[in-house]
Amino acid sequence: MGPKDPGPGGQARDSPGDSGTDRHGTDRREPGDVRRGAGRTAVARWVFPAAVAVFAALCLSLVILDGRMPAARGPDAPADTFSAARATEHVREIAAAPRPSGSAAHTRAREYLVRTLTALGIDTKVHTGAAASHRPDLSPIGADSRYAGLRLENVVARVPGTDSTRPVALVTHYDSTEAGPGANDAGVPVSVLLETARALLTGPPPRNDVLFVFTDAEESGLLGAQALVNTPGLLPPDAVILNFEARGSRGPSLMFEAGPDTAWLVKTLAGEVPGARTDSLLDAAYGYMPNLTDFTVFQEAGHQGLNLAYLDGYTHYHGATDTPEQVDPATVQHQGGQALGLARALGSADLARTPAGDSAYFQAAGWFVSYPLGAALPAALVVAGLGLALLLRLRARGLLTVGGVCRGFLVALGQLLLAAGAAFALAPLTASGHAEFDHYYDIGGHGPALAGFLALTLAVGSTLALLVRRWAGPREQVAGAALLWILLSCVSAVALPGGSHVFIWPALGLLAAAAVLTSRAGTTVRGRVLAAALGTVPAALLVFPLLPLLTDALGLGLVAAPVAVAALLTALLPGVLPGMPRLLPVTAAVVAVAVLAGTALLPPERERRLRADLAYVWDADRRTAHWISGAPSDEWSDRFLPADAEPGSVTDLWPGWRVPVRRGPAEEFPLPGPRITTKVLGGSEAGGRRVRLTAVSERGADELVIVVSGTAVRGWSLSGVPGEFADDPAGDDAWELWIRQVPERGVELELELAPGPATVRVIDRTPGLPGPAADGPDGTRAPALGIASVGEATLVATARTLE
Repeated sequence: MGPKDPGPGGQARDSPGDSGTDRHGTDRREPGDVRRGAGRTAVARWVFPAAVAVFAALCLSLVILDGRMPAARGPDAPADTFSAARATEHVREIAAAPRPSGSAAHTRAREYLVRTLTALGIDTKVHTGAAASHRPDLSPIGADSRYAGLRLENVVARVPGTDSTRPVALVTHYDSTEAGPGANDAGVPVSVLLETARALLTGPPPRNDVLFVFTDAEESGLLGAQALVNTPGLLPPDAVILNFEARGSRGPSLMFEAGPDTAWLVKTLAGEVPGARTDSLLDAAYGYMPNLTDFTVFQEAGHQGLNLAYLDGYTHYHGATDTPEQVDPATVQHQGGQALGLARALGSADLARTPAGDSAYFQAAGWFVSYPLGAALPAALVVAGLGLALLLRLRARGLLTVGGVCRGFLVALGQLLLAAGAAFALAPLTASGHAEFDHYYDIGGHGPALAGFLALTLAVGSTLALLVRRWAGPREQVAGAALLWILLSCVSAVALPGGSHVFIWPALGLLAAAAVLTSRAGTTVRGRVLAAALGTVPAALLVFPLLPLLTDALGLGLVAAPVAVAALLTALLPGVLPGMPRLLPVTAAVVAVAVLAGTALLPPERERRLRADLAYVWDADRRTAHWISGAPSDEWSDRFLPADAEPGSVTDLWPGWRVPVRRGPAEEFPLPGPRITTKVLGGSEAGGRRVRLTAVSERGADELVIVVSGTAVRGWSLSGVPGEFADDPAGDDAWELWIRQVPERGVELELELAPGPATVRVIDRTPGLPGPAADGPDGTRAPALGIASVGEATLVATARTLE
């Protein structure tokens, strides 16, 4: 919004600071003054874009420096420090094979934990219990699923405090999915806690009790954590929870979720722990996502705490390639430094009385900024008020019109929508040569692709700015872009207050810069440098780190999100370069095409092993066999499924399964169906009836899935474990319960059913595949679903109808 920006007609419009005319428009300057003034104006005109470039480069350098990962410490690091080398030795022991809850590898991992902690001299106990949970968001088939574990074994180790005011618990889970060995999820967090416990013991004893908790069956419905909070005396009710997770294979460990009234805890993290990374935007956005961790259970039980995880390298998550070789020592060092730093800071603090209140917070180039969360909306309203005042002032001086600002707003919004839409459409094409995109909607190294899409954003924005400049000149375009920033500030302050700072403070900087540029100070070099700093620094420090973070979190498939944020910056370019170079969009487009084409044409990673996604389902009543796969066609699965098979429904085999899958007939490998008996115990007070169902796997499977359809389930209990969650599915949804650690004698389920007939199906599951599919592609373990034998009543698929 410079004072010499050309208007819609291409003519320069002077600001008051440039004026050398009287009120009648007569030039009162002498010829020499005119020449000197023109020279000064020409110099001043280029000061602002040059200063913007310098400040942007400086901010980018600060962001890069602040984002550097720590150097991994070796095995000879001082005993009182965290060593990634020492920690990764534990990963190799724990993640030798997949360790789903109840498996032999899971038992070996637990025994290793107990042995290691006991050798350190820490009082360590294994607590066995049972639990049930209702977690539809965790269902692999999109069903309204409940989960239950009948033998959950949590490991709890306690370092006693000298004068404990409140216990501090460092928590992670030690099970993995069936699809891979889980070296990162959660082998690394397990190793981080073991190394943290060792290092903590080398210093003075903590004031507060410090617990090291390793939960069972996190991958099966957060059941171990549920058993902990359900059993009095296992976990102190006032314990501060520090949960450590992994959702990738590299990158910084981020504090992405904080419980209620934890402003004090966030400040402790930022002030006492070197290398801490956090932003309330992460917490605010995570609340809208369907992801859950053990921390969810602890929050529901009233615990305060923090949730930390790393999330780059997502293409190894829950897959066969999540091996010790994929562990990044720098990431281990970073998460370990946070764990040890928090253990020492909170272990020595007085936690008897902690202040209430939540905050909005962020880090910018090494500085931590925090203020009460309730201040977000007033701050946004102040920004909106200042924007309105500036608009009225410029309108009164004839520099802007309401119509011009509205046209500029439409241009800025159009740039955002066009750039984001192009990115969304081109992402699958860019990733077409990377097989992992079909499984994860991301590719192994998405950095170059992100750079290409940012160049595409610049090309789209600059092209549109040039095309419409006669309809909306540079000044109107910048004013419209500022209006978009202001609107986003207000909307985010209401809908996402923890993330509103991303818009509020850049918008405030833009308004301050505009105020300087449209005043007499804007004609001076000093004034223009000040305006460049005000307009550039807040936006650059808050937006630059957000672009790779959003890409890591959402994957290349949703690269439209960081592109949309980048488009908010490119919409401001006409204020920096009022005479937009016509080569800019061409150059940016050439760079974008070259980088994105290069990404698409790069050969796939060598020996890239993907998560196998194939299941064998045997209908024991109809004696029919089926292959099922939720993944797109590939060379391996096409050996068993028709390559042209379209995703469809499998509710005839598994009621409640909502996710479309490819299916096809399979060679018969007959399996005995589960043995089922039912007994009506009597009526219920609500007019339905109580039913007892027993189910035994004739194949010795340690997992059963029980599905009830046709009527609602109003209450239930499993082998004495009560179903503590709402259990009346809406509409025609099937009621579904996944049971882990099934004993040989089977399970006993009591149901309270609503009036009307009900159909009960029982499915037993075992890992692996039969016949020629047993080995999986390239030696991978196949798959997460495994072999399922479907049965109802005496045999699974002949449904027992309960009248």
